[in-house]
Amino acid sequence: MATRTEKQAVYMQTRTVLPFSWVTLQRVALFIVSAAIIAWAAFKLQQPETLPIGKIHALGTFTQVNEGMLRQVVADTIDGGYFAVNVTDVKQAVEKLPWIHKASVGRIWPDTISINVTEQKAMAIWNGGGLVNYQGALFIPPKETFPASLPEFTGPVGMERNMTEFYQQAKKIIEPVGVLIQHLDLDSRGAYTLRLNNGIKVLLGREQINSRVERFVRVYKKVLMERAAEIERIDMRYSNGLAVGWRNQK
Repeated sequence: MATRTEKQAVYMQTRTVLPFSWVTLQRVALFIVSAAIIAWAAFKLQQPETLPIGKIHALGTFTQVNEGMLRQVVADTIDGGYFAVNVTDVKQAVEKLPWIHKASVGRIWPDTISINVTEQKAMAIWNGGGLVNYQGALFIPPKETFPASLPEFTGPVGMERNMTEFYQQAKKIIEPVGVLIQHLDLDSRGAYTLRLNNGIKVLLGREQINSRVERFVRVYKKVLMERAAEIERIDMRYSNGLAVGWRNQK
């Protein structure tokens, strides 16, 4: 049996004394101070009075948009200084302007927001209340900003892209004979009708519309051009021919 003295000796051998380290304490203190400085700096950088935005650098060709519009959008969107500006928010706000097709936004040290914009290019008036661009996308700016002399499209909602594509194809075919498409109509049954700038209405129907446009041009150039002022409409909805409706025909 172990004596009391032996038990005390065994117990004392298991105790460990941790040495005090000034180096460890200094490292901990340095970490705490550094974290506090970083937090303070991050807080200060987010304040509006820290490096406030003072300039707007606008890039692009401006016709319907001006720098004043862009400045107002930035003023309404930003809520902080240089480091706090959310360029994504500014980009989205700029692209909500009706004549902006797309925009890119960046920061230029130390107090400038750079905005590069591409304006919409209107190709036609859509149903009297909007415009379509060359990609067939609808946008709705104020009517007083509509460009003059645009062709007009009338058609079902959702058919903007289809009508745009057909118009561009038909325009290339028709223009060489000296006429322009003034109005393009697509009815609920899918039938196309053209109204040209010389007053002639061309009925194309629903099928083989491109080939019917080509046939119209061939016949118009060879036979009908000289009598264009007498023609009211041309019906191309025949397999191998056409029908001409004359003005003042009794």
